[in-house]
Amino acid sequence: MKQSFIKHALLVAGSFCVLAGAQAGDIVKSLKVELLVFSGRPNPTFVVTDPVQIKEILALAKNLPQKKGAGTSETVQPEPKLGYQGFIVTNNSDISSDIKSFEVHGSDVHLALVGGSKQAGKSTVVHAEGIDSDATLENKLLSHVKDNGLVDEKVLEFIENSK
Repeated sequence: MKQSFIKHALLVAGSFCVLAGAQAGDIVKSLKVELLVFSGRPNPTFVVTDPVQIKEILALAKNLPQKKGAGTSETVQPEPKLGYQGFIVTNNSDISSDIKSFEVHGSDVHLALVGGSKQAGKSTVVHAEGIDSDATLENKLLSHVKDNGLVDEKVLEFIENSK
């Protein structure tokens, strides 16, 4: 659980650092996606820049039914294990800016949402739990990995066998 908390804290901090690094007046329009598959080496990452794909991915995440008790300031994550763990997506776009990041593995989606008043500078990060019963979001991200040859066939086979 401690590792999970640290991972989410780094996600949120990384989101703010990427946005802060943009030039004044620039609109950052991308999603940073990390495929959580390796334990002893860096995980593959890729950036989605197509606005249509960004809208589709964020709409899928935003419109998921919420688990009961969602909307807490902290979320309980399962203990990490070796092997395929899904994806972490960081929203560095102006699309659905209330979604800072999310983690998806199968039907489980853990969202980090911006709450409070952004204009007043009093925004907070609120965690929510979504249910993607058909794993549509994960499958969309996996399709992107496959279509763009981001990992080799052995890794893809490993992922499919781990699901």
